[in-house]
Amino acid sequence: MNNIFKYSTDYLFAMPNALTGAATVINLAGNFYGYNESATGSEADEKALESDFNVVGQDISSALEGISEEFEFSDEQ
Repeated sequence: MNNIFKYSTDYLFAMPNALTGAATVINLAGNFYGYNESATGSEADEKALESDFNVVGQDISSALEGISEEFEFSDEQ
């Protein structure tokens, strides 16, 4: 099975690395993380919903691929 994932559901979340995590220890203001922003709330919802639907489609595709490999469907019966 070829599991190449193109989509993720973390569109609106910040993706910190280890250095950022270590730097938050000394950040007293608590405003260290920047998040993905959109011009309007509707635009952010649209992008997040599109990303979620893409992930669901990716999961369905992966499941169908797994089923076809498990049962090895062919034209010969």
